Amino acid sequence: MAPVLARVEKTLSARPDQRQAWEPIPLRSLGFATPEAVRSCWVFVLRSGAIFGPERHPNSHQRTIALSGAALFEILMDESWSPWPVSSIPDEPGATSAISIAPSVWHRIRVGPETFVSVSFHTAPAEELIEETPIGDDLSTTIKRVYHA
Repeated sequence: MAPVLARVEKTLSARPDQRQAWEPIPLRSLGFATPEAVRSCWVFVLRSGAIFGPERHPNSHQRTIALSGAALFEILMDESWSPWPVSSIPDEPGATSAISIAPSVWHRIRVGPETFVSVSFHTAPAEELIEETPIGDDLSTTIKRVYHA
């Protein structure tokens, strides 16, 4: 995973206008077996202070683990946004090191003062993972795209 992470960090560094960079990681290169339901793995580097609007993955369960930095994930539950702080810092008050997001659950992210690096596991293969984002503020009108074309 280290070579992929280095590449993704370099990509983000070279593009100061971008808020994030990512790349899928072949499961066979992880060095450990994943549960059968896991079909893809991704490394993400999110720029410090970046704010990401709502998105969801209708065809995948997402599990994200913080490798470095911290971010506030918000999950839409019962028509209100619930905070879920995720941090790589052990024992950070109120934070956990991971988050699990069920299929079709809206989530958004606000990155802390440092770059946030994470690994995400999905139940959809990389070439089939769908990202759905709203058009404007209306969550009922969306655009769907394959995340990694």
